[in-house]
Amino acid sequence: MTTQPRSWLKIVHKLTNLLSCPDFIAQHRTHPKHFTRKRHLTFRNLILFLLNQPKSALQTELDAFFQTLNGSAFETQVVTAQAFSKARQKLSASVFEALNSALHAQMDELGLHKTWQGLRLLAVDGSSMHLPLEDPLARHFGTHNGLPVARVSVLQDLLSDQALHTLLITPDVDERGCASMHLKHAPDHSLILFDRGYPAHWLFVELQRCEQQFLMRLTLTHSREVRAFVDSGKDDDTVSMTCRSRLSRQVCRQSGLDPDTPLRIRLIRVTLPTGETEVLATSLLDTEAFPAELFADLYHRRWGIETDYRRLKQTLTLENVSGRTVCAVQQDIHACQLLKNLALLMQALQQPDIERKTAHRKLAWKANFTQGVSRLKHTLVALLVRPSREALDNLCRLIGNSLSAVRPGRSCPRRRKRPAAKGCEGYKPTR
Repeated sequence: MTTQPRSWLKIVHKLTNLLSCPDFIAQHRTHPKHFTRKRHLTFRNLILFLLNQPKSALQTELDAFFQTLNGSAFETQVVTAQAFSKARQKLSASVFEALNSALHAQMDELGLHKTWQGLRLLAVDGSSMHLPLEDPLARHFGTHNGLPVARVSVLQDLLSDQALHTLLITPDVDERGCASMHLKHAPDHSLILFDRGYPAHWLFVELQRCEQQFLMRLTLTHSREVRAFVDSGKDDDTVSMTCRSRLSRQVCRQSGLDPDTPLRIRLIRVTLPTGETEVLATSLLDTEAFPAELFADLYHRRWGIETDYRRLKQTLTLENVSGRTVCAVQQDIHACQLLKNLALLMQALQQPDIERKTAHRKLAWKANFTQGVSRLKHTLVALLVRPSREALDNLCRLIGNSLSAVRPGRSCPRRRKRPAAKGCEGYKPTR
């Protein structure tokens, strides 16, 4: 085994060392007296259990977790599901956000983040999350068609598939508002990609104020400048855009921005294989450093955040939450993102070995994400509690043998399908 998977374990151990730090515990508990007594459901054990992604019946998950944690030969009932539900109320969901930030700090320190033309390539996108039918959830997050629904928005690194910042808020906050909230979490020297639901003059101004580069798709009738560009037949042009929308001018003033400041925006025409024309707007004005030919493929990379929601909702069954409270839902989504980031990091570190072993094959290959996450179930807990080179080697072999072919350029037409079954939160699957 190469040293790369071992570096993954070192990163994870640095994260778990935080779980014993008194200052860290004090920051992420809901009351100063919590986690001061010696109990089975300690601060560390609660976090490890939630990272273990409990998706079946809680009592079943707890018994299996403590068997792994204690290295027992048989399952025993160490704590009850009711005790866990009470204990988790003492834990702030911010702990998983803090651990995720610590993870990316470690990746920065080790130089594991990739760049495009010297820029971190990021994307922002949102989705909805259906919640259990509980009045407290409906009051906190809001409803859609009378059912509790939350808005999920993610700032993602497209080159590593790492989720940098996740929002779980009321649907009353629109996508542009979420994008604005993500900006302070975007690293310096980044290029952020947005789809055509995001463009607004006030957001352009805020991005420039934050010194963040951007690339957005516009509708062909977004503004008179865009309509003139489409009619001109040009493929690339830099225009001066002014704020005319009453709402956008109001938001600018509320944000302390000057709505009368004209913006220099570069417009690029892209003709899709279907013959459809799309217009991209970017703050990258240097035509020599960033020729127009780069942008069609560059914008297509935004699809990575779309497939990430498929990972969250299908593979990690995000909406199959382990509790029916606001606290539980928040803990689950942030724990889910942290586990996903850890799994993807391990697979990325193994990728050079996979490429070397499959160099003779016609197609490129990568580790299968679903199998990778499945292998971490219980194994991650065991590795953290009882580090073993043999166990880590075995985990790497299992992940390295579960591969998927990479087929670039594939495109399938979207088809309208019946809504996916949401299941019933009251009945959990067996393991």
